Amino acid sequence: MIQALVSIHDVMPATMQPVRELLELCHEAAIDQTTLLVVPGLDWQPSQLAQLNEWEDAGHVIAAHGWRHQCQTVSSWYHHVHSWCLSRNVAEHLSLDPAEVYALMRRSADWFADQRGTIPSLYVPPAWALGRLLPKDMRQLPFQQIETLTGVIDTGSLNRRKLPLMGFEADNLLRTVSLRVFNAVNQTWSRWRGDILRIAIHPWDHQLRLRAQLRHVLASRIAPQRYDVLLS
Repeated sequence: MIQALVSIHDVMPATMQPVRELLELCHEAAIDQTTLLVVPGLDWQPSQLAQLNEWEDAGHVIAAHGWRHQCQTVSSWYHHVHSWCLSRNVAEHLSLDPAEVYALMRRSADWFADQRGTIPSLYVPPAWALGRLLPKDMRQLPFQQIETLTGVIDTGSLNRRKLPLMGFEADNLLRTVSLRVFNAVNQTWSRWRGDILRIAIHPWDHQLRLRAQLRHVLASRIAPQRYDVLLS
């Protein structure tokens, strides 16, 4: 069995239907526990909030995923390069100063507290790009864990656990080739080290160029895990 953290990213009002399709795909592969990365700062309707509750009641875990999942500004050279190579216009942390990053994450936490009554344990910045969040601010956040591209940070101890990652958001030839190499390296890492594998799925991955690889990976006897297992 492959111990894996299966997450579905970009859960928002506009992606509810493809998320349903991905959850059905996971169910067909006997994966009945995923982590749903919810983008809070959008026009959520009562029926959509109720759907989040239903998914949580079915065993899925809700996580916070930024605020609006869209950059307000792209100012630094690093952010420009990051946008071109990886994140496009979604890494909303990267051009913010530390106080602005902290404020954005607090706003995200407050939305969950107001709309759902609980704050998720896990926060995942869009494109896994945490930006310039200070360690002292990290400790003051209500989230217990923050996921980045390389792994997961425990906000209490500030310990970082590096974990292999697979992704499938291949909407052009360059991304297809890059992700095939990236996924092969990380699968080998997971098998060699025996580390938990992170499987990150985006809303239309089951329709994109790596859809066959996604289905193959999901069918590979996955034992789904919760992120909070890393805290024990």
